[in-house]
Amino acid sequence: MSESIYVYGVATFLLLSALCHFFWPSETQRWMSKPGVVRTAGGFLLLLAVPCLYWRGWYFWTLFGALIISGLWRLCFPRHSIRAQERSYPRWVHGCLLLGGALAVWALRP
Repeated sequence: MSESIYVYGVATFLLLSALCHFFWPSETQRWMSKPGVVRTAGGFLLLLAVPCLYWRGWYFWTLFGALIISGLWRLCFPRHSIRAQERSYPRWVHGCLLLGGALAVWALRP
């Protein structure tokens, strides 16, 4: 039961993040251009990864790896994270990636 709540929580977080990127791109750009906000997001992703250590299986290990890598990059190198995303693709593309992540977390759930 707690696994399902966790998975739906992660998927919902990713979906809400994607919707912010789609419908409020300028505000999202403004907020996610601040290193402090990016560090906070990275810390949140790291905290979100912790429950994956309790449960076993490929799903939770993969989710743990993805959250840890993303969280550490944002927490330890926020300016690099900001520059890489600004130069690589527009904000809506990041929204598509987040939406894809939300769908994958939901569709592949254990």
